Amino acid sequence: MEEVELASDKLSDRDSNPLPKMEQPMSSSKHRSVSLLGLFAAADKVDIVLMLFGSVGACIHGAVLPVFFVLFGRMIDSLGHLAKHPQQLSSRVSQHALYLVYLGLILFASAWIGVAFWMRTGERQTARLRLNYLQSVLKQDINFFDTEARDTNIFFHISSDAILVQDAIGDKTGHALRYLSQFIVGFGIGFTSVWQLTLLTLAVVPLIAIAGGAYTIIMSTLSEKGEAAYAEAGKVAEEVISQIRTVYSFGGEDRAIEAYSNSLNKALKLGKKGGFAKGVGVGFTYGLLFCAWALLLWYAGILVRHHDTNGGKAFTTIINVIFSGFALGQAAPNLAAIAKGRAAAANIMKMIETDSNSSKVSDNGIVLPKVSGQIDFCEVGFSYPSRPNRVLENLSFSIGAGKTFAVVGPSGSGKSTIISMIQRFYNPISGLFN
Repeated sequence: MEEVELASDKLSDRDSNPLPKMEQPMSSSKHRSVSLLGLFAAADKVDIVLMLFGSVGACIHGAVLPVFFVLFGRMIDSLGHLAKHPQQLSSRVSQHALYLVYLGLILFASAWIGVAFWMRTGERQTARLRLNYLQSVLKQDINFFDTEARDTNIFFHISSDAILVQDAIGDKTGHALRYLSQFIVGFGIGFTSVWQLTLLTLAVVPLIAIAGGAYTIIMSTLSEKGEAAYAEAGKVAEEVISQIRTVYSFGGEDRAIEAYSNSLNKALKLGKKGGFAKGVGVGFTYGLLFCAWALLLWYAGILVRHHDTNGGKAFTTIINVIFSGFALGQAAPNLAAIAKGRAAAANIMKMIETDSNSSKVSDNGIVLPKVSGQIDFCEVGFSYPSRPNRVLENLSFSIGAGKTFAVVGPSGSGKSTIISMIQRFYNPISGLFN
């Protein structure tokens, strides 16, 4: 056995330092997002069909509620106008009841199609994105894992980002289409029915929407801070339990309990603020809603008194436009989730679209009839892409076929580097290597 001493080589930080800790994605990638169509870049023909029928089902689902209010208003008119004609009243009520049954069947079918088809295509597209992302990562050369992989945070993208994309495609897009359809159809019916009440509602609904939006933003912010506080407390408990022998040996039980208690106090204060904000937000929002109802009913009474409309139309128009205004507010969180999905998809698509030149597999080439197995290092110099300092400097040795060699030396002397170069993970910066 022959030995090659590498103690004279320059020390390498790669062989002695621990692996870097996981970090969050770079701030520059957070501001990058794909287009709305780019969010569905992984869709195939089956997914296109699923999205088409899912969109139609979601739009019908959203339009059913305004139509229901119209039928409900007609039934109220029938009860008032035909009270003195029992047979006509019974026939008209039965007719409207049958319409409601048909409407319920349409609602059931459209809701199932809108939810099931979008959830199905979301699962399919996200699974395809995960697979393509992992394939792209595995096709990268080794230099990628020394440099870019530290900032790319591969595991974060394949788990958390993929979940955001799936949520945007599978659930939030269908709900956004549903609420937008309800808003458009509801206000369209309102303007064709009693346009005066609809215009007045347009002046009132934004106030309710602003109050509800402010409440949602405040609650989401407090919720995120509360989750972070509980996560911090969990880290304290996890650290204490994982190092329980050290805690016992130094008698640190009381200090551990005190540290955990202080962490929980932060979460408790945020919980109190959240409860207060929730109470004020819900009370203020519903207070505005009831005040809006009072204003609209007062104005509806004036219109009915002047014979500009009837009670059924006025009542159903108010309900229609108010619920349609709320539908627009309910669509906003779904649109925000779609925006998050677009940003997450950008991180995934950036990796998938990256070409790796040094790791491409090819079946073409010359098949050598005989391989000698000779390994020659001739004044080889090398440094890792992530660090400029030289690991190997003018290294020369030769290994003959059939010989057994042992590479020995202190930690950081370049032993693992030589093996990596023999495996063709890296190429030398200077010198020859055959």
